[in-house]
Amino acid sequence: MNDAEARHLIATALDDTLVVEAAAGTGKTTELVGRIVRILAEGRTSVDKIVAVTFTEKAAGELKLRLRERLDRERTAVQDEAARRHLDLALRRLEEAHISTIHGFCADLLRERPVEARIDPLFEVLTEDAAFRTFDDAFGRWLQEQLADPPEGVRRALRRTAFGGDDGPIDRLRNAAWELTGWRDFTGDWTMNPFDREAAIKETVGLLHEVADLTRSPSSRNDPLCSSTEPARRLSDEIRLQQEFGDTGAVDADGWEAGLVDLSRDRVLGNVRHGRGAMYKDGVRRDALLSAVEELRSRLDQFRMDADADLAALLQRELRGATARYEALKSAAGALDFLDLLVRARDLVRGNPLVRRGFQERFTHIFVDEFQDTDPLQAEILLLLAADNDAETDWRRVRPVPGRLFLVGDPKQSIYRFRRADVGIYREVFRQLEGHGARLLRLNTSFRSVPEIQACVNTAFAPVMTWCADAIAAAP
Repeated sequence: MNDAEARHLIATALDDTLVVEAAAGTGKTTELVGRIVRILAEGRTSVDKIVAVTFTEKAAGELKLRLRERLDRERTAVQDEAARRHLDLALRRLEEAHISTIHGFCADLLRERPVEARIDPLFEVLTEDAAFRTFDDAFGRWLQEQLADPPEGVRRALRRTAFGGDDGPIDRLRNAAWELTGWRDFTGDWTMNPFDREAAIKETVGLLHEVADLTRSPSSRNDPLCSSTEPARRLSDEIRLQQEFGDTGAVDADGWEAGLVDLSRDRVLGNVRHGRGAMYKDGVRRDALLSAVEELRSRLDQFRMDADADLAALLQRELRGATARYEALKSAAGALDFLDLLVRARDLVRGNPLVRRGFQERFTHIFVDEFQDTDPLQAEILLLLAADNDAETDWRRVRPVPGRLFLVGDPKQSIYRFRRADVGIYREVFRQLEGHGARLLRLNTSFRSVPEIQACVNTAFAPVMTWCADAIAAAP
């Protein structure tokens, strides 16, 4: 199907569910607006029953403005009297259309049904900055309690340094807790692989001491291999000093773990200069020493990955306390953040058949722009609203009413991963819709660039974007 045929179907196949893949500059918003106007002109629905969801407030405002301009233009140009009446009415009632971000749309649903959603009818929607300030307050209170007797994960995290960055351990812990708060609807524990931390530390420290001893007292004081391995000797000396003045055989597991992790990231040790000459010093061949250094670096990297994975799983459990504090503060203030809007709206639509049926009857046409930026919650809400069965609660099994859904996205832009976006959801939804008769269309003609530039970009990125190679191959 060529580009012109795809655009014709967008304007005329009004009873079909369409998924349109369109890159930036291909006029996808123009086509979306045109389809809305065509549906309204034919009297298939009224403007208050249309939902148009886009990614940002700015984009939503521009979409509404373009729809207003198109309605005004079409109503003066159309010859059919009935179509003119439909467009006149749509223009007068345009403010009743749900043209907003997905979060704005969810907020509207919740304000209509606060009792069923079990929320404060006068709830406040927190901006991202306001949500972070609330969380920062909650985290500070939680951390003060933890410091009296820190759990293992928190204790280990606080021993880590700010290696190569400006954030200290508390800043990193706060940022990790904030990131996890954005995924709090996923309640399962992360997998903890078997990891004998103390044994791994002893083994790695033993190898560190061996390499440090081999690199001491080179034949030439200016040997570049000696200067490259100085970080290893420094950490070895620090650990030995602790062993000498501490209990015999004692292991400062948290401190040594932090030191080994830092050493694995050290750029000096990571870019060893080999130097010249077969012998590094008496009894130590240079090639043998380089092999030992490489073994240490490999061991350090493996230790860091194992330790980080183990620590992350611990923190994922322990930081739930900070999330609980955050939830309590929001509840006391009657406030919802962006994730709350999605979760509460999903629960409302999925868990209340009467509410779901009412919304399904009310919203006859749902348009979604930038669908590659959707996340599982957004996909669940939209598919449940588009379903032809008000009894089905599993969004992966619903069958959308033909013509109710119109999705526009560009899977190649999914690399940006805006706010929990998952291109896997995009592909899963498409496969599901395709199984129920949805049609995939592609807009390939760009109005923003020339074919030569497009061909160059497509050629450069085709090897790494293999899963959408068919889309790239179809582009001009």
